[in-house]
Amino acid sequence: ITNNIMDRRPAHTEQVTKGIRALRANNVLSEDTVVAGLAEYSELLEDMAIDAPNAYKFFGMLMTAARVPLSRVAEALGDLATNLALSQPPATSVVFAYLKHAVEVDGEDKTKDAIAEAKFDIARFLNKDKRSESDVQSALQSQELLSLFPQFA
Repeated sequence: ITNNIMDRRPAHTEQVTKGIRALRANNVLSEDTVVAGLAEYSELLEDMAIDAPNAYKFFGMLMTAARVPLSRVAEALGDLATNLALSQPPATSVVFAYLKHAVEVDGEDKTKDAIAEAKFDIARFLNKDKRSESDVQSALQSQELLSLFPQFA
C-alpha cells in the first residue's frame, strides 16, 4: 500500500488514506502493526522522494490516516527521526504534512488538544541547529501551523 500511495496523484492518495482510516477504525490494523510497518518503510522514503516529490507529504498523510498517535510519531518515522542534519530534514516535512492532514481530518481544536496532551515536541523534528524559539516559530509560521503551538505564538 505504501509503495502504491507514493506514485499516485493526490486524489488517489486521498482514496487510499480513506481506506486506511477505515481499516484502523474497524481494528483490522492494530496501532503496533501500523507503527512498525511505517517505521520499516520509512527507511526507503528518502530514496523514494527523489522520484516521487510528494513522498514526504503522502507519508505524513498516511500516518494521519493510520491514526499514529503523536506519542509514536518518532517511532513511526524510524531512522528519519534521527537524521536531522539537513537544512530541511525529511522528518520535518513528514511531520508538517501529518499535522496539516490531522487538522483537515480532525479539525484544529482536536489537533491542538492532542498536541498538548501528548506534550508533542515539534522542535525535535527540526534541524539540530534550528531549534531556537524564534526558529521553531518561523518554521511553524511558514507552514501555517503556528496556531497549533501557542507556546511559540
